[in-house]
Amino acid sequence: MEDHLNVDMYLLRETKFSGNLNGHGGNRRTAQIAELIGKSSFLVEDTQTEISSTRLNRYCAGTRVMTKLGFEVPSSLRTVGLYGYYYLNQKHSFQRHKGPKVLLWEATDNCITPYIAKEFGFKVIALPHNLESLVAPEISSSTSHLSKKLEREIRHLAKADVIFCMSREEQWLLRFWGIEANFLPYYPPEAILANLQKIREARRSSEKQRFLVIGTAYNPPTRAGMVEQLQWLQRIREKVEFAVDVAGYGTEDLLEFCNHPDFTVLGTVDSDKLYHLMIEAKAVIVHQKAGAGSLTRIPEMLIAGIPVIANSNACRSTSDYTGIYCYDSEIELANLVEKSLHMPSIIDRPAAAENSFIHNLKVLV
Repeated sequence: MEDHLNVDMYLLRETKFSGNLNGHGGNRRTAQIAELIGKSSFLVEDTQTEISSTRLNRYCAGTRVMTKLGFEVPSSLRTVGLYGYYYLNQKHSFQRHKGPKVLLWEATDNCITPYIAKEFGFKVIALPHNLESLVAPEISSSTSHLSKKLEREIRHLAKADVIFCMSREEQWLLRFWGIEANFLPYYPPEAILANLQKIREARRSSEKQRFLVIGTAYNPPTRAGMVEQLQWLQRIREKVEFAVDVAGYGTEDLLEFCNHPDFTVLGTVDSDKLYHLMIEAKAVIVHQKAGAGSLTRIPEMLIAGIPVIANSNACRSTSDYTGIYCYDSEIELANLVEKSLHMPSIIDRPAAAENSFIHNLKVLV
């Protein structure tokens, strides 16, 4: 924090992501939230994560905090030490913070955060990017394990003063459990929005002949969805003529699933190449076997004027937008690949949700 800036303008934030506008969906969601905070005339200061501590200090702190909070102390010393590490770092951050006692809690998988925040007199705004219990590969766990994990996560989220979910389904689920939750959908920050609008304009006169598959294949759930997607498309290509470009971090490893000359694996591409791919794409095809849905990519593609073909897992919370073509089976996907797709209308800014977030923020401050 700069000394010459008014400390009363800073709110404390715990997040796993930077606001990198060229990053993945998590980065972009963090950037969106930071932009809304800026519109509220506040700034953010991130919690510290690298204070020095000995292994013994971490074990002792972890045991104390878990006992104090009534958590079951695990047999794994590593887990106990991890809890101690989080506690010591957050304690340091809460003690040194000089601005309003409001915490923006994005890293909601760190379950002890709201308890420590309350200990130091902070109000907490929870901004879960996803309900972590429902994100693959946890979905492959036993039903009883998943149920207990989800119940714990919801119990921890209930400690927040205000909750803003990124999807309607998670808002519904929390309300089902009697927890008042708000909805703040993703809408691109201004710098990203300007670029998407340039792509939309360029698409008015571009030649569109190839489908675009894009994702971060280093992410196991994303990779699983892309593999199944390419397997389906390979079989469909035996009967229907079309071409596909595959791009994104780690997609170089998907070559074995693209055994047709009309399937081109581009791997990691720079922003200029992606810009041109989006201008020339017939549509973007998004497929998830399980997981949280494509809550950032789909709105961005629609704003850029690109039709989206997505399975129901991927298009949750966005299926009511125009320009989305949903499918549940390989047959339905085959029909959509042959369909004539028109430029979607630009989606509206969620002004009411943004204003609600800003209002709640100012009330807590």
